[in-house]
Amino acid sequence: MKKLLFLCTMALLMVACGQKDNKNQEDTKKEEKVFNPPMVPVAPMTQVPPSSTGVSLGSDLSSANSNGTVLKIEEGKPLDLSQLMGERKSLGDQAAERIDSIRYFAEQGKADYQYLYGACFENGWGVDEDDAQAFVWYKKAADQNQKASYNSLGNFYRMGKGVKPDANEAFKWFKLGAEADDAQAMLNLGNCYYFGMGTEKDLDEAVKWWQQSANGGNAYAQAQMGDCYLYGMGVEKDVEKAVEYLTQAADHNVPGAQYRLGVMYYSGQGVKQDLTYSKLLLTKARDGGMREAQDFLDKNFKD
Repeated sequence: MKKLLFLCTMALLMVACGQKDNKNQEDTKKEEKVFNPPMVPVAPMTQVPPSSTGVSLGSDLSSANSNGTVLKIEEGKPLDLSQLMGERKSLGDQAAERIDSIRYFAEQGKADYQYLYGACFENGWGVDEDDAQAFVWYKKAADQNQKASYNSLGNFYRMGKGVKPDANEAFKWFKLGAEADDAQAMLNLGNCYYFGMGTEKDLDEAVKWWQQSANGGNAYAQAQMGDCYLYGMGVEKDVEKAVEYLTQAADHNVPGAQYRLGVMYYSGQGVKQDLTYSKLLLTKARDGGMREAQDFLDKNFKD
């Protein structure tokens, strides 16, 4: 009987301890909650459009390329892994092939290589994915005023990658990047002001930075400004300007802009109605992952 009572007592203690551990885990999760906006107007904070300007890694790495191409990464956070840069290999594959050279020059203190080495760790290019190491190398690059690394650090603090999520730190790094004329950081800083992430909500400031990012060639910011002018959000409504910005973004394969523009060509809003072009844009938007575009095609373009 005593043995039975002892076993029951131990079982109850184990359950109580388990509940306490679960509660501690839940509290930790609450404390480290990632900022995830319920709806981003157009421009997702984690995406980066292709850019004609970027971080050039120069002849140190291009010498190994039979085509003589210079390996580049776009301004902002390097997420477009399918982008081809002069040879039939993705940016990730090119970086992986040159990982020893990238590591060497990063360890020699060259800021652009430190930034790229961080991207390698973030994306698993030639090394195992390691957010903590990615953060270390982005920070080294940022300490040398490598402007694209500011945006990457902002994203890491926003998402809690390699560090605890911290909206104030995210805002700080996005602001540093924006003030250094990094177009992707400008876009993200505008989103901070729009959502009130790490700062007070301020639509005027949001539109100011979105506009500067769009002027700097960021395709997602161009899509954002297209929506602003289409709906009169923070600016005077101007359908003609909306079409201009949306067209720029659609030409750079931003699915949201392709969808919005496709609907406008279908209805003739601000443009001459063109069902053929509408279908083309909507198909591209669908292929880019816009479920709304598929729904619109199914409803209005029945073959």
